Amino acid sequence: MATKKTTRPRPKPSKIYYQPTQPAMRRMQDALHRYDDVVSEVEGRWGVDRLVWVCGSSELRDRFEQQMDRLNAAIDKCDPSIEHEVDVTLRGVAALEAAAIAAGAKPLSGDYVEGRMPDGKVIAITATGYEAGKVKRDNREMVVYSVDEIGRIIEGLNKEAPVVDAIKNAFAGAEVQSVKPVKYDLDDEIPF
Repeated sequence: MATKKTTRPRPKPSKIYYQPTQPAMRRMQDALHRYDDVVSEVEGRWGVDRLVWVCGSSELRDRFEQQMDRLNAAIDKCDPSIEHEVDVTLRGVAALEAAAIAAGAKPLSGDYVEGRMPDGKVIAITATGYEAGKVKRDNREMVVYSVDEIGRIIEGLNKEAPVVDAIKNAFAGAEVQSVKPVKYDLDDEIPF
């Protein structure tokens, strides 16, 4: 009697993930520290996430964001290609900075208007949120707001007490001396 020869099925590939060796991990960490140092220094000059918007080229911005996606994917997978991706990304940061300068964009100046708060703290008001970040990094003890934030705060207060805008518009030079919350006690007893 003849029997059919059966072959053993091939083993499935192992899906167990092996971490890179310690020296490889150290090289990847060193590359990421180098990336963080360079990007922190560039963000100190240009503002956090501002450089891609002032480079003047949507094509360059798209290419840089694709490279950032590749770097983040390598980080997520703990892939040894992180070192290469960091090098490419840092070249992209340098290209963005050169394009921004060529487009006429200026680095942050750190200019602000300074005042004193009633509790003695120093307040700084900047023209943009990017400038606010730079001023806060340089002056940790200051309370720092951008003009847009001040506008949102005033808008919120005007919803509660719209009379302040009316007074400021009616009387030129009127100055707000203090702000007190208005308490409405609607659960009081009716006196009759």
